[in-house]
Amino acid sequence: MNAELESITAVVLDALDVLARARAGGADAVPDPAALIFLLRRYLASDRDDLRDALGEALAPALARAAAETRSLECAAWLTLFSEASAISDDDRLPSAAAALIADLRRAWPSTDVVEQGMASVDACLRAANLVDPQDLVPAAIDELERVVGHAYQPGDGIAHTIHSHVHARGSLGDHVRSASALLTAFEISGRLPYSMLAEELMQTARRDLQGATDFIARCEGCRVLSRLAALHADEAYRGAAVIAPHVDYRADAERVITALSSDPLARGSGAGEYGLALLAALDAR
Repeated sequence: MNAELESITAVVLDALDVLARARAGGADAVPDPAALIFLLRRYLASDRDDLRDALGEALAPALARAAAETRSLECAAWLTLFSEASAISDDDRLPSAAAALIADLRRAWPSTDVVEQGMASVDACLRAANLVDPQDLVPAAIDELERVVGHAYQPGDGIAHTIHSHVHARGSLGDHVRSASALLTAFEISGRLPYSMLAEELMQTARRDLQGATDFIARCEGCRVLSRLAALHADEAYRGAAVIAPHVDYRADAERVITALSSDPLARGSGAGEYGLALLAALDAR
């Protein structure tokens, strides 16, 4: 799998080089935030100069694009990038951009209707809470998470796609994996076991859909969530405290998803960043 990681790193670097040359020619060419998050995490693990240089060149157009972004999923992805980059950079534009995105995402609370968008927003804000006032942001994000769950979750039937529908219809793979990810992040911050246990319940539903789903990004996110659950199940203290699904092997599930994703053309195309992040998560779970 390490050879695959190097291969995807090269794919992402080549794509960034193509975009840089396009910008030099006057085109409005901005990389996908997932690709930059992937390179950032690779740089943190390797300290490679070529990764640092590629990131440095790509961040300026990324900041400009994020400032004009209005879509929740994209805003959440840019927020994750700027939050993680702020931890290793003294560029004041990064925390400022992150704070602006947090404010934009919060303005959609509590009116967000689509579960996937709302949960991605909550997840990203919780991860970036240290860049603003966490005593203000974290309770607000938790309240929004619980509002979404309260309206969209039905025991035994997963989570819905929209909050205000009068008829509960099970949501998409994206709704389930984004919700599970936000719940796991809320657990990591608060220590409240019901959040992680509900995340696991939602992934029990999502596991059945992961192999045959056509949503490449949701499958990548699903692999990342499975890897986080695998880490929890490997923790003896957690196993003793939580009610967990019996006879499951989330690490093996994540490996199967990665194997399936690796043969998808998007893994070496426009989805290379998302696939790379899933690959990193699966490696961490080993």
